Amino acid sequence: MTGSRPDSRSGMVLLEVILALMIFTGVAFSLVMALDAATDAATDRNHIDAAVQGLENQMAQATQAHVGEVTRDLPADGSGILYHLEISPEALTDDQNRKFTGFFRIHLTASWREGSRQETRELSELKYQP
Repeated sequence: MTGSRPDSRSGMVLLEVILALMIFTGVAFSLVMALDAATDAATDRNHIDAAVQGLENQMAQATQAHVGEVTRDLPADGSGILYHLEISPEALTDDQNRKFTGFFRIHLTASWREGSRQETRELSELKYQP
């Protein structure tokens, strides 16, 4: 006659299963959010690495050529990063206020869009050209 009376333990088992599923769902959701944040951070880092590498390449090209005062945008390299070049004479003096000539400041700027925000990186170098 044990089959005629409902077992109170069966209700507790159902409650325990529901509670375990809620905990599992919360943990799984947290892991998915952490994975998404890590993926976004890796993508941002890849864009920054590409911009820094592009700046170094553009600087190598700029320093090898004969420099003169210029401000211009550089041609796109297909990466979605835009480069801007500024070369201007640099006024340097020594301890006795004597001016040195032939120094130029080469300033490069890389800019790109990262989602809804604008990102930039800069690189500057001094070059002597007699």
